[in-house]
Amino acid sequence: MEISFLTAATLSSGCGRKIDIMTNPSPPPFLPALQTFAADTTSKFAQHLTANPEDQLKGPVSAAVKAAGVALGGMQVEVVTEIQVAEVHGRPDMGVTVGGLLAGYIELKAPGKGGNPEKLTGEDKIQWEKFKNLPNLIYTDGNEWALYRSGTLVGKRIRLVGDVTEDGAKAVNAENAASLTEIFRDFLGWQPITPTTPRGLADLLAPLCRLLREEVVAALKNPASSLSSLANDWRAYFFPQADDPQFADAYAQTFTYALLLARVSGASDLSITQAVKTIRPGHRLLADTLKTLDNQDARDEIAVPLHLLERVITAVDASIFTQQRGDPWLYFYEDFLAAYDPKMRNDRGVYYTPLEVVRCQVRLVAELLEDRFDKEFSFVDEDVITLDPATGTGTYILAAMQHGLDQIAAVKGKGKRASAATTAANNMHAFELLVGPYAVAHLRLTQQVVSEGGTLPADGVHVYLADTLESPNAKPKDYLPLPYKQFGEEQLRAQKIKRDTAVLVCMGNPPYDRQTIDPDDPSQQRKGGWVRFGDPAQGNVKHAILDDFLAPLHASGQGVHAKNLYNDYVYFWRWAIWKICEQQPGHGIISFITAASYLRGPGFAGMRELMRRRFDELWIIDLEGDNLGARKSENVFAIQTPVAIALGIRNGPARPDTPATVRYARITGNRAEKLASLDAMMQLNDLPWRTCFTGWADLFLPSSDTPYWNWPLLTDLFPWQANGIKVGRTWPIENDKDTLHTRWKRLMSATGSEKRILFKDSPTGRKAKDAATKSLPPSASAQSIALSDSASPTPPCVRVAFRSFDRRWLLCDGRLIDRPSPDLWRAHGDQQIYLASLLTHVL
Repeated sequence: MEISFLTAATLSSGCGRKIDIMTNPSPPPFLPALQTFAADTTSKFAQHLTANPEDQLKGPVSAAVKAAGVALGGMQVEVVTEIQVAEVHGRPDMGVTVGGLLAGYIELKAPGKGGNPEKLTGEDKIQWEKFKNLPNLIYTDGNEWALYRSGTLVGKRIRLVGDVTEDGAKAVNAENAASLTEIFRDFLGWQPITPTTPRGLADLLAPLCRLLREEVVAALKNPASSLSSLANDWRAYFFPQADDPQFADAYAQTFTYALLLARVSGASDLSITQAVKTIRPGHRLLADTLKTLDNQDARDEIAVPLHLLERVITAVDASIFTQQRGDPWLYFYEDFLAAYDPKMRNDRGVYYTPLEVVRCQVRLVAELLEDRFDKEFSFVDEDVITLDPATGTGTYILAAMQHGLDQIAAVKGKGKRASAATTAANNMHAFELLVGPYAVAHLRLTQQVVSEGGTLPADGVHVYLADTLESPNAKPKDYLPLPYKQFGEEQLRAQKIKRDTAVLVCMGNPPYDRQTIDPDDPSQQRKGGWVRFGDPAQGNVKHAILDDFLAPLHASGQGVHAKNLYNDYVYFWRWAIWKICEQQPGHGIISFITAASYLRGPGFAGMRELMRRRFDELWIIDLEGDNLGARKSENVFAIQTPVAIALGIRNGPARPDTPATVRYARITGNRAEKLASLDAMMQLNDLPWRTCFTGWADLFLPSSDTPYWNWPLLTDLFPWQANGIKVGRTWPIENDKDTLHTRWKRLMSATGSEKRILFKDSPTGRKAKDAATKSLPPSASAQSIALSDSASPTPPCVRVAFRSFDRRWLLCDGRLIDRPSPDLWRAHGDQQIYLASLLTHVL
């Protein structure tokens, strides 16, 4: 009798005793193929070729992967080996498809390096930081194997019993074969995760989009690459100021969002041709941009992330955005950007406005439209033109349309909603600079108009991929190649809105970002556009409209505070005042929620003056939210900067010599209480308004008859102010001189790169290689820190007020100080009295 057992069996003898019989298990089906892999690898390495060790592994590993597919049920596995490109830190060595669909990647390392990328160094470590974004990746040096998903190890690493470069078939055993079979089963059976929520989808797409961006940036380092040619065209016809990282970001987000729109619009085939065909009826610019970027040679340079995006988005359930309650797109882009690039999110101010804030602003503007302009149905009246100059994903214009539709339906019946939606679609306009939110806003507005039974404008919904702060008079291109024609037409439509269209309502949440300029980077683009630098299209670069904020400041001797005006939100305020109050007919409403620094900051005196001259009335709702100052309060946004809502109205002829009536109200409490108060506010009279001061540059704060307000201002008693010094590094400041002298000697005795590390080069200030300048304070030597040695004189130590009530010693040398504040040094003396005061925040 023959008995076959896989592991062990228990038999009962005739007398009732149990007998354990150990048998030889059948070898795993994958063992012969694995032995062949090991033997082939040994044979290749025995030839002592000069080829790259990774290249010698490609053939044997490729055969082993295919054999694993056969052993696991006859899978149709194909392996494509990638060409290594040094300047992009390499690509995964092998791409693996199953049944024609991309399954994952295999990265090969020279035998001996192991399969743990966390232990790699140098270029391999840089490469791993990129490959962390891949959702299905095997790392192996032939002897050690490990499977990673988005940077996380799946299961255990497997190490063979021998060395495949020396031991041939003996390098593997049955246990190795069984373990590797499980790794390959998991690897080859990978299916893209199909999230059930928009948030989950945002988290899934973000790393793949980021990987695509990084691959594009790397490819652009080669001026002869196809992507470099595309980038040159992008700059020539789209955005002339776009640098390589900005182009790479636009490329990555365009592909990601165009494919996503095609998928949720019903496309099951996500080839570029089909995606373009699917989205072009409603999103023509995005479709044409996608088609323009889809150059086959360029695709070959970045094939890895493109294939992954196509594979993952194809697997997305198209109903994910229809099965959710409410508006699933509302915060999708904010979630995406938080995972994709948190720094960009912060730089662009992408913190989307809570709906309670949006709806409150919409209700208050609607009230003013009805009471002051006789527009019964507010945003859906025939001649109400509404503009959001920084629309994000379109929340403001969607809320405004919905409010108007509800108004007209309540009076004239639901049957009027369709025609009113058509009217609103023609009269509502929005600008957005980032491709991602532009695509989402386009989709949301299109869906809302169609769902109401309205008719879309012939040129599509009026959401424009445009820079609000670009000159309204910029000369269009004399010639645009056909692929770029649609973009050129959209730019012309956006310019027409800026230049010629009489906008009645300008509303939204502009970005707020105070730009820091790196003095060592002359190519860094300064923000603010024609608002800050004048309009070169009209030959006027000497006078910019931002000068109207700056001139009163300099005239009053407060120019030291002008730096606070160089902020995105300030540019948008100046642009909106120009658009609503200074263009014909020169009347309308502006409602923004922005940083609140203009309410009381000394640097905003000129801004407050112009607002009083241009508006008839101004309402300020102070929401506070300062988490950095002395009196902390919760913010309605996830930021540290206090914010305020403002509504300014001009409803008659200009009265520049009569200051606007400014009213102020403050909403206190925690975040939930503030939002609840805004949600309950149906009209302006629901808040207890207090009248503000009437002086041109006075603070936007309420007046009072208490003695405090009769006291002189500190800035009147101390009319000259100066900024403090900013060293930019902590080591030159200490409680005692001896420690500073010790640090200086340590720095001077260092060499090369160590000296730069000890010095702590500043990204926006002094660096070890910088020579001494004539700025105050003077330097102990004319040589740079990098060229100085132990013989260099030690700078003197001076007493400084490091913080309030905290005096310390400072190594007094101009080479160490990023911003030395020369005027402050010139005024320094033993008889000088200093007063430090917080001028821009609530005390």
